[in-house]
Amino acid sequence: MFEELKRKIGHYLLRRRFLRKEIKPSSFNNVISNAKDLFIVMPRDDRDFFNSLDILKYYQIHRKSITLFLPEHKYGTVPEKEKYRFISFQAAVKKTFNLPDKNMVRRLEGKEFEIVIDLNRSEDLFSSAVCNIVNSKVRVGFARERSELYYSLQIAGNQGDPEVSYRNFLNYLKMF
Repeated sequence: MFEELKRKIGHYLLRRRFLRKEIKPSSFNNVISNAKDLFIVMPRDDRDFFNSLDILKYYQIHRKSITLFLPEHKYGTVPEKEKYRFISFQAAVKKTFNLPDKNMVRRLEGKEFEIVIDLNRSEDLFSSAVCNIVNSKVRVGFARERSELYYSLQIAGNQGDPEVSYRNFLNYLKMF
Protein backbone atom coordinates (compact mmCIF):
# COMPACT_ATOMS: atom_id res chain seq x y z
CA MET A 1 0.00 0.00 0.00
CA PHE A 2 2.81 2.40 0.86
CA GLU A 3 4.59 1.70 -2.45
CA GLU A 4 1.39 2.42 -4.38
CA LEU A 5 1.00 5.73 -2.52
CA LYS A 6 4.62 6.65 -3.30
CA ARG A 7 4.02 5.83 -6.96
CA LYS A 8 0.90 8.01 -7.12
CA ILE A 9 2.70 10.91 -5.46
CA GLY A 10 5.60 10.43 -7.88
CA HIS A 11 3.24 10.63 -10.88
CA TYR A 12 1.63 13.76 -9.45
CA LEU A 13 5.03 15.44 -8.93
CA LEU A 14 6.16 14.41 -12.41
CA ARG A 15 3.09 16.00 -13.99
CA ARG A 16 3.50 19.20 -11.96
CA ARG A 17 7.25 19.70 -12.44
CA PHE A 18 8.34 18.21 -15.74
CA LEU A 19 5.36 17.61 -18.02
CA ARG A 20 5.20 19.96 -21.01
CA LYS A 21 1.98 21.97 -20.92
CA GLU A 22 1.88 22.99 -24.59
CA ILE A 23 -0.14 20.64 -26.73
CA LYS A 24 0.26 21.23 -30.45
CA PRO A 25 -1.23 19.08 -33.17
CA SER A 26 1.57 17.12 -34.79
CA SER A 27 2.03 15.24 -38.00
CA PHE A 28 4.21 12.19 -37.54
CA ASN A 29 4.90 11.66 -41.25
CA ASN A 30 8.62 10.88 -41.56
CA VAL A 31 9.33 12.67 -38.28
CA ILE A 32 11.53 9.86 -36.94
CA SER A 33 13.20 8.93 -40.23
CA ASN A 34 14.10 12.59 -40.89
CA ALA A 35 15.41 13.22 -37.37
CA LYS A 36 19.16 13.50 -36.97
CA ASP A 37 19.52 13.72 -33.18
CA LEU A 38 18.07 10.97 -30.95
CA PHE A 39 18.01 10.58 -27.17
CA ILE A 40 17.45 6.96 -26.17
CA VAL A 41 16.68 5.92 -22.60
CA MET A 42 17.97 2.38 -22.27
CA PRO A 43 15.96 -0.23 -20.33
CA ARG A 44 16.86 -1.21 -16.79
CA ASP A 45 16.10 -4.91 -17.14
CA ASP A 46 19.10 -6.90 -18.43
CA ARG A 47 17.13 -9.03 -20.91
CA ASP A 48 15.41 -5.94 -22.26
CA PHE A 49 18.73 -4.12 -22.45
CA PHE A 50 20.40 -6.73 -24.65
CA ASN A 51 17.35 -7.17 -26.89
CA SER A 52 17.07 -3.38 -27.41
CA LEU A 53 20.61 -3.13 -28.82
CA ASP A 54 19.22 -3.93 -32.29
CA ILE A 55 17.42 -0.59 -32.24
CA LEU A 56 20.73 1.17 -31.61
CA LYS A 57 22.34 -0.74 -34.49
CA TYR A 58 19.51 0.24 -36.83
CA TYR A 59 19.86 3.96 -36.08
CA GLN A 60 23.64 3.77 -36.22
CA ILE A 61 23.44 2.26 -39.72
CA HIS A 62 21.24 5.19 -40.75
CA ARG A 63 23.84 7.63 -39.41
CA LYS A 64 21.79 9.18 -36.62
CA SER A 65 23.47 11.05 -33.80
CA ILE A 66 22.54 9.01 -30.73
CA THR A 67 22.82 9.95 -27.07
CA LEU A 68 22.22 7.08 -24.66
CA PHE A 69 20.90 7.49 -21.13
CA LEU A 70 21.86 4.47 -19.04
CA PRO A 71 23.13 3.40 -15.61
CA GLU A 72 26.91 3.64 -15.18
CA HIS A 73 27.31 -0.10 -14.57
CA LYS A 74 25.86 -0.88 -18.04
CA TYR A 75 28.25 1.40 -19.92
CA GLY A 76 30.63 -1.48 -20.60
CA THR A 77 27.92 -3.62 -22.18
CA VAL A 78 27.25 -1.28 -25.11
CA PRO A 79 29.05 -2.43 -28.28
CA GLU A 80 30.97 0.16 -30.31
CA LYS A 81 30.91 2.77 -27.54
CA GLU A 82 32.81 5.34 -29.60
CA LYS A 83 29.82 5.74 -31.94
CA TYR A 84 27.50 7.04 -29.20
CA ARG A 85 27.33 9.88 -26.74
CA PHE A 86 26.43 8.96 -23.18
CA ILE A 87 24.67 10.43 -20.20
CA SER A 88 25.10 7.98 -17.38
CA PHE A 89 23.74 8.00 -13.85
CA GLN A 90 24.09 6.22 -10.55
CA ALA A 91 21.24 4.85 -8.47
CA ALA A 92 21.85 7.67 -5.98
CA VAL A 93 20.31 10.27 -8.33
CA LYS A 94 16.83 8.96 -7.56
CA LYS A 95 14.82 10.80 -4.95
CA THR A 96 12.20 9.39 -2.60
CA PHE A 97 9.41 9.24 -5.17
CA ASN A 98 11.64 7.66 -7.85
CA LEU A 99 12.24 10.99 -9.60
CA PRO A 100 15.63 12.48 -10.63
CA ASP A 101 17.45 14.68 -8.13
CA LYS A 102 18.16 18.38 -8.75
CA ASN A 103 21.65 17.79 -10.17
CA MET A 104 20.34 15.35 -12.77
CA VAL A 105 17.50 17.73 -13.67
CA ARG A 106 19.99 20.60 -14.18
CA ARG A 107 22.18 18.35 -16.28
CA LEU A 108 19.30 17.39 -18.59
CA GLU A 109 17.30 20.63 -18.79
CA GLY A 110 19.47 22.32 -21.40
CA LYS A 111 19.57 19.29 -23.70
CA GLU A 112 17.54 19.36 -26.88
CA PHE A 113 16.83 16.44 -29.19
CA GLU A 114 14.54 15.87 -32.13
CA ILE A 115 13.30 12.51 -30.85
CA VAL A 116 13.28 10.92 -27.38
CA ILE A 117 12.81 7.15 -27.23
CA ASP A 118 12.16 5.34 -23.93
CA LEU A 119 12.91 1.63 -24.30
CA ASN A 120 11.60 0.58 -20.86
CA ARG A 121 8.69 -1.82 -21.27
CA SER A 122 7.59 -1.74 -17.65
CA GLU A 123 6.46 1.34 -15.76
CA ASP A 124 9.48 3.39 -14.72
CA LEU A 125 8.71 6.80 -13.31
CA PHE A 126 12.38 7.85 -13.38
CA SER A 127 12.68 7.20 -17.13
CA SER A 128 9.38 8.94 -17.87
CA ALA A 129 10.62 11.99 -15.96
CA VAL A 130 13.94 11.99 -17.85
CA CYS A 131 12.10 11.82 -21.18
CA ASN A 132 10.06 14.87 -20.24
CA ILE A 133 12.92 16.94 -18.80
CA VAL A 134 14.87 17.09 -22.07
CA ASN A 135 13.39 19.26 -24.82
CA SER A 136 12.02 17.32 -27.75
CA LYS A 137 9.34 17.50 -30.43
CA VAL A 138 8.40 13.83 -30.18
CA ARG A 139 8.59 11.36 -27.30
CA VAL A 140 8.16 7.65 -28.06
CA GLY A 141 7.65 4.88 -25.54
CA PHE A 142 5.88 1.62 -24.81
CA ALA A 143 2.23 1.85 -23.77
CA ARG A 144 1.92 1.19 -20.06
CA GLU A 145 -0.01 2.52 -17.10
CA ARG A 146 -0.32 6.35 -17.22
CA SER A 147 2.06 6.62 -20.17
CA GLU A 148 -0.40 8.54 -22.34
CA LEU A 149 0.53 11.68 -20.41
CA TYR A 150 4.25 11.38 -21.06
CA TYR A 151 4.68 10.23 -24.68
CA SER A 152 3.55 11.54 -28.08
CA LEU A 153 3.71 8.08 -29.66
CA GLN A 154 3.01 4.90 -27.74
CA ILE A 155 3.68 1.40 -28.93
CA ALA A 156 1.89 -1.60 -27.49
CA GLY A 157 4.51 -3.92 -26.07
CA ASN A 158 4.22 -7.64 -25.65
CA GLN A 159 5.00 -8.11 -21.97
CA GLY A 160 6.09 -11.69 -22.59
CA ASP A 161 9.08 -12.01 -24.87
CA PRO A 162 11.44 -8.99 -24.99
CA GLU A 163 12.94 -10.04 -28.34
CA VAL A 164 9.53 -9.94 -30.03
CA SER A 165 8.62 -6.67 -28.30
CA TYR A 166 11.74 -4.85 -29.47
CA ARG A 167 11.52 -6.27 -32.98
CA ASN A 168 7.92 -5.00 -33.21
CA PHE A 169 9.00 -1.67 -31.70
CA LEU A 170 11.70 -1.27 -34.37
CA ASN A 171 9.26 -2.20 -37.15
CA TYR A 172 6.82 0.38 -35.83
CA LEU A 173 9.51 3.09 -35.72
CA LYS A 174 10.52 2.32 -39.31
CA MET A 175 7.03 3.39 -40.42
CA PHE A 176 7.61 6.93 -39.18
